[in-house]
Order: sequence, then C-alpha cells, then structure tokens
Amino acid sequence: MTIKHHPEQRQQQAQTMEEKPPFGAAFRHAHFAFGPGYTPLNHGSYGTAPVPVINTHNTLRAEVDAAPDPFIALEFHGRLEQQRALAARVLKCPDVNELVFVPNATTGSDTVLKNLVWEDGDVVLCYDLVYDSLGMGLSWAEEARGVKVHVVQVAWPISDDELVDAMVDAARRINGEPGKRVRLAVIDTIISMPGIRVPFERLVPALQAEGALVLVDGAHGIGHIDIDLSTLKPDFFVTNLHKWFFVPRGCAAFYVPRRHQSLIRTTLPTSHKFRPRKKLGASQEAQEDEDARLFAEMFSFTGTDDTTAWLCVQAALDFRTNICGGEPATQAYSHKVAQESATAVAAILGTDIMDAPGSCIRDCAFANVRLPLEQGLGESQVDPAHAHVVSDWFKETGSRESGMYFQTVLYGGVWYWRVSGMVYVEVEDFRRGAEVLRGLCERVRRGEHVKG
Repeated sequence: MTIKHHPEQRQQQAQTMEEKPPFGAAFRHAHFAFGPGYTPLNHGSYGTAPVPVINTHNTLRAEVDAAPDPFIALEFHGRLEQQRALAARVLKCPDVNELVFVPNATTGSDTVLKNLVWEDGDVVLCYDLVYDSLGMGLSWAEEARGVKVHVVQVAWPISDDELVDAMVDAARRINGEPGKRVRLAVIDTIISMPGIRVPFERLVPALQAEGALVLVDGAHGIGHIDIDLSTLKPDFFVTNLHKWFFVPRGCAAFYVPRRHQSLIRTTLPTSHKFRPRKKLGASQEAQEDEDARLFAEMFSFTGTDDTTAWLCVQAALDFRTNICGGEPATQAYSHKVAQESATAVAAILGTDIMDAPGSCIRDCAFANVRLPLEQGLGESQVDPAHAHVVSDWFKETGSRESGMYFQTVLYGGVWYWRVSGMVYVEVEDFRRGAEVLRGLCERVRRGEHVKG
C-alpha cells in the first residue's frame, strides 16, 4: 500500500529538492528539526530522522488513531512486509523472510541469547569492548544458563591482523580444552565506544571455521557502511535503522538465515505466533518455505506498541536517494567530515587521533580524539577516584551551557571524544565544539567536576 502524503508535505519535498543546500549546517537547517540552540555533534548514539520522514511518521500515527483496529489487525502486516523487503534490498539479503524487524539491536542480540539451547561446556567468545547492554545479556546467560563467557582482552588500537589472530587463537585454545567448545562468538561491525570499525568481514568466516556461531552486532551498520549479507553469511546479524539510516526510533533489522531459524523459537516477549515443535510434512521443501514465512510472521506483532516507525523505511530511503543524492554520497560525506573534523579537533586540543597501522579503525564515520587530560594525584591531573564522573560532567555541562552533547569515554587510562560524522554537520561545528571542550577540560583539571 502506498503511503499518502499531505499536499503541503509534497510541496516541501519538491522545494527542498530544488534548493539542494550542501551537506553541513545549511543541510541541517533545511531538512532537520534540531532546536536553534543545539549543535548535534553526536549522531551515533540515538540518530535522528529528517523532517520529511518525521512527517510521514506523523501521518502514519494519525492513520492508526483514525482507525486503530483495521490498521493494526488488517493492514499492518502487509505494509510491514513491503518495508522489510526494502531493508533486505539495502542489506543485500536475498530472502526477505530471513529479515525481520525488532525495536533495537539489543532486542535482536538478546533474542539470540535467550533462544539458544546451551549445553555444558559451551563458551561465548567476545572482546572487551562488546556493547554494554549485550555484555549484560552475556552476564545473564552466564548466571542463568551456566554459559562460560571468555573475553579476549585487546589493547586497542590494534591492527586487523592482530585482532583476527587474537580471536581465532582464543577460539582454538578453548576448543582444545576437553569438554569445551565455542558455541557463539560475538563481534561488531563498528564498536560503539570508542567508535572503532572492526574487520568483521574477516572475523565472521575465521570464527565460523572454528565451529562457532557468529552473532554480528551491527548496531552501527546500515546507512553507515556497506553491508552485504549474501557475501558475509553471518549466523545472526542485527542493525539499527534509526541510528544511521534516518528511520525514526526504534527500528532494527534482525537477520536469521533459514539454516538457523529453528534455533529462534520465540520472540521477546513470547507472543501470539509462538510455534510449538512439530514434525515436517510430506514435502520438506514446502514445509521449509512455510516455516520461513511463519518465522517472519512471528516477529510482525508481539503485542500492542507503536511500531509505525517500522513503516518509514521507504520514506527514509527516498530522502537518502532524492535529497542526499544516494547511499555512496551520504556515506562518503559522513566519513569525510568525521575524519577531517577529528584532524581539526586534535590540532585545537593539541592531542592525537586513535589509530593503528594496518587497521580499518577509521574507515567509518567515527573518529576518537584524545583529550588533554591525565589521571593522577598531581597538580592539574584527574584524581582516579573521580575519573568516572568526568564523562557525565562533560555531557551535562556542555548541553546546559553550550547546547553541545559530548560523547566521551575513558579507555585504557585515556579520555577520548568520539567525533561522529553525518550529512548535517561540518568541520566548523566540531571546531567550535573543540573550543568548548578544551575549556571544559581546563575546568576538570581545576576539579570543577567534583565541586558540585
């Protein structure tokens, strides 16, 4: 079913297409709804949707309120299938019934952890920068299911070869222990904090070769970097459409190939379409096709919620194609502005950018710039006892005083500012942010972050 647009919305879209302001601040003012006193330097945490997509979302919400029963019970499933097909095409997933929508990446990864049948000796392999909520899910599996979680301690930044070797060597050591096996390996496309691209294209087949199922946390995936599921062939994959793809929050694509769909027997929460175990019918091929269809249907409705954002994939794709100029242009600018801004920021702060030879760390729209802060008990140093409050103080003070939210992290005894590129920011935005953050660092060295 085609989404209807109000006349004024079509007029606005036509006007913006004619004007075609350049990427950066002009693009931000033309197409996004940020407040006049806010400079959006941190796209990577929650994302945002442009005004035309927000308008589509509001229209859909109005349709629901106008006739809730027919919209939810009769129309939603068919509309959703069209949107899933669009996401599948972007992710190069040839079978739409291998791709379903969930509210966020955490829901997708946790669905895997809750569904797998864990056995004695099963081990989950991951590295130290696994996303926090997924890490908590692994802690639950360890506590509730008796699974051993093996964390490979990596001294980031690290070369791609070293990372792949460290993960594979750990898997081989575990598999070599009597009664143990790596049942699941967890990796990222791009680590969240610090913002680090991972050589996932190499890690997936390398870890599968060691007998592991591989769950790829692609929260920072679609719209950020190219993803080709037909080539990658992960065992499980999840990616947020609301971070980098301009779909309203919260919408994520959860990929489970047919070969593993029998392992995912329930949604979270278990709901209407749960499928009790049954024997295959006379035609196994026909039964497998039916099972794949029912698998996708199982995720289409798990209870009453506002899932109208899931119907905005077409609107987001239209914006990226017609207004941004297509996926290559969108990704290229986001990457370029992040890396050029990081260079400018490092010059202002007098520091450097996280990187390593032979690494793909910066092949994305993130860059991590070291802050001019040191831990210690000397003058102008940050007392280690108070180090944990610094990042929160930056966020609160920067937002309140300057309309800038700084996403910083203390890793390996070093503070980094994660610079986040997007089509609505430009280098000058980050230069201004760096000046503000330099002043905040000076105030931290004077102890202001603990005086309140």
